[in-house]
Amino acid sequence: MKHKVDIYCPDSVVLEGLLETPDSTTVKPSGCALVCHPHPLYGGDMYNNVVSELCETFISQGIVTLRFNFRGVGRSTGSYGEGLSEMIDVASCMDFLASDSRVSSSRILLGGYSFGSWVSMKAAMKDDRPSSLIMISPPVDMYDFSFLREEKRPKLMVTGDRDFVCSVKGFNELSSIAGEPKMSAILKGHDHFHGGNEDAISKIVREFLAEYPL
Repeated sequence: MKHKVDIYCPDSVVLEGLLETPDSTTVKPSGCALVCHPHPLYGGDMYNNVVSELCETFISQGIVTLRFNFRGVGRSTGSYGEGLSEMIDVASCMDFLASDSRVSSSRILLGGYSFGSWVSMKAAMKDDRPSSLIMISPPVDMYDFSFLREEKRPKLMVTGDRDFVCSVKGFNELSSIAGEPKMSAILKGHDHFHGGNEDAISKIVREFLAEYPL
């Protein structure tokens, strides 16, 4: 089931969100996932193809899922905040999940695609509530991810071998320095947008969830 929700930030910004819950008659929710979308200034929003694929995968695994529009996108108020204000958005969404009786708030998976992966990982450094982390096409050629060196929570990192903001060299460097436990994959033939190849991402995410269940 899909529920449109409003998420209130401490700086008076109101975010547009979509909370999806598995059919309780067939699948019992075992945790919750928060998914962050790509760059707001380049058309990123919560209905992006990779974000949608992640959400569908989580729901199929019985995981309650929240996606949202960063400030200034869609119906979300406010304006783009250079990634800093967007970290407030992520924290506010985690507050929302933690207060919602429909989810198991002690088991939160935090993930994102592209810009959303950088913002979500930076937010996670200040918040111990997420129990596992997912990065799809982390833009390692644009942002510094070296802070993940000390990150001890289970993490999944995925990119394509044709990604123009997540080079194979940069991705391999991140994979080597990121703290254990971790899983990583380079998808052959995938560019940054993964168009038409989303099912490959879903497969790897399911493998990660099998290894590190919520």
